[in-house]
Amino acid sequence: MLLHIGIDDTDSPNGMCTTYLGALLYRELSRFGEPVDLPRLIRLNPNIPYKTRGNGAVALTFDILDEYVDDVKNIVVEHVEKLAEVDHENTNPGVAFLEGEVPEILRKFSLKALREHVTIDEAEDVAKKSGAEIVKFKLGRGIIGALASIGYPLENYTYELLAYRRLENREKERKVNRDSVFDMDRRFYPFTYDNVDPFKKTILITPHGKDPVLVGIRGIDKGKVMLAYESVIIEEDVKMVQLFKTNQSTDDHLQWKKIKDIRLYDNVIVRGKVASKYWEKGRHVFFEIEDETGKMRVAAFEPTKKFRNYVRKLLPGDEVIVAGGVKEHEGVLTINLEKFYPVKLVPKREYRKPRCPRCGGTMKSKGDYLKCKRCGYKMPKVLIPVEKPRDLEKKIYEVPPDARKHLSRPLVLPGAEDKFLY
Repeated sequence: MLLHIGIDDTDSPNGMCTTYLGALLYRELSRFGEPVDLPRLIRLNPNIPYKTRGNGAVALTFDILDEYVDDVKNIVVEHVEKLAEVDHENTNPGVAFLEGEVPEILRKFSLKALREHVTIDEAEDVAKKSGAEIVKFKLGRGIIGALASIGYPLENYTYELLAYRRLENREKERKVNRDSVFDMDRRFYPFTYDNVDPFKKTILITPHGKDPVLVGIRGIDKGKVMLAYESVIIEEDVKMVQLFKTNQSTDDHLQWKKIKDIRLYDNVIVRGKVASKYWEKGRHVFFEIEDETGKMRVAAFEPTKKFRNYVRKLLPGDEVIVAGGVKEHEGVLTINLEKFYPVKLVPKREYRKPRCPRCGGTMKSKGDYLKCKRCGYKMPKVLIPVEKPRDLEKKIYEVPPDARKHLSRPLVLPGAEDKFLY
């Protein structure tokens, strides 16, 4: 019998990681049946305010004899009870089990959980209609991700190899040789990517929290991901290594919408015109975009660093495609910019004073007329328009690696432009 297992919301800022639980169970449950595929790491809507860290759920699928199904379910629940950070107020684990084939209603629910906001009540309703069994801890919000990870139609995927440290080391600095990471990136990029930030000269494969993840290497070729990991020098004990199939770096969270249809926590792509000159507040850069249905605010926030410089080059009237997650900022719905594409740019004009027609001298503004500094000649104030080059190309601009969301597809990967070309 096919048994699908979904787990979510087991971690907290103080520790644990749902992938760690998934990796342990992948080994433990292999005693009872054959894994159908690699464990799956499914990232869900990154805008949800009560998410725990990366908002990732884990799904496992095994071909198991009927006589072992109850034993397997008990083992899963016992592991979650033992290892989940249930003492943290924002950790509300959930487990889901589904026997047999995945129904279409669960697939649709999964995509909604990726792109929009769903509730616990919706998850319970879908579980009932799809025949899934759910187990809730505390509020049980994790059943949303647990069900979504089972139902997710993983048509587009990448890989992530995660190496885990011993739990007793989780509050210590991670001992990974920095130079070896840069060397690995030079050898395997772009088959593995987002290993380092080339601008800040920092490594990105090591998290900073108290969770058990030691390093995480992402890539589009699982063989090269594994070779890349073997080339990194790790100077502490590794407890376990697990390769996941994942929806990270797929852009599957983004969906085309008109401005009137956009809701809080959506992940959207919008085509429209720049409706205002940019303004800045608190080192964040803002502008407005409009289509035939309305206007909306767009922001390039401070962590996107030099990316903001390209946003500053946009002018009112430019036709653009913008992509990002929708949140409230200062009470206003705002698209948190991940990428943008200038489709058509308006001319950029500057106006300058003419030379003196009598002597060729420099003219100076005097209210509504011009006066020559050299000979005193006066003339009506008529300025000459001069067209200036635009410093934007017709290409997609993206945030730097250390500001990129898990789900956003880096431009270096094949197909990264597909959603913007229609």
